[in-house]
Amino acid sequence: MTDAETSTRSLARAHLSQLIDMFGTDGCLRLSTTPAPDLGSSAPAVASDGGAPGDDEHV
Repeated sequence: MTDAETSTRSLARAHLSQLIDMFGTDGCLRLSTTPAPDLGSSAPAVASDGGAPGDDEHV
């Protein structure tokens, strides 16, 4: 195995690990609901829909 093959496999494994961290082994996307810290931006706040699922969301 050449160094290029080893490097390519290493990158592929790293990418696969990232995907497993994001989607888990069951294929479900993991979402963090922790709000991001407010860094004092002047961007307008987004109105909340009260947590009601949208048409494309599963309950």
